[in-house]
Amino acid sequence: MASFRFRFEILLAHRRREEERCQRELATQLRKQMVMRGQLSSMQTDIDEARRDLGGALVGAVDLTAVRGFTRFTAQTTVRGRQLVERLAQLEHLIAYARKQLMEAVRQRKALDTLRERDREAWQMEQRQAEQAQLDEQAAQAWARSRCYTSEVWA
Repeated sequence: MASFRFRFEILLAHRRREEERCQRELATQLRKQMVMRGQLSSMQTDIDEARRDLGGALVGAVDLTAVRGFTRFTAQTTVRGRQLVERLAQLEHLIAYARKQLMEAVRQRKALDTLRERDREAWQMEQRQAEQAQLDEQAAQAWARSRCYTSEVWA
């Protein structure tokens, strides 16, 4: 029995590879976003720790060097944080675009999968019809042989 061969199998394989490429691209962008959010969280933690440390420098005799260091540190961290937030905003656009690309790739692949299934069903129907026609032919031949045999016996 012949096996089913989809006429657009090469195109379907290409669409699957394209979908996988889009998935990898989205995963890369999401990984970058996760790293950046981790960096922001770390910066906030560092600022909170520095603020607690500054509390000790303000008790009793004020340590102006510690206050200046804290001010400088928080200013630098704030600038880096703002830059990171801006990059995160840009990354959000890239993520949205990557999601859109992935959705389109999935849509195109599913369209070909649907066509493949329809073609497979049509092929299976043709196979069943051919098999049934062959069985009908065999039955007709058997009947004809039995008629010839019985007419020869009675003659």
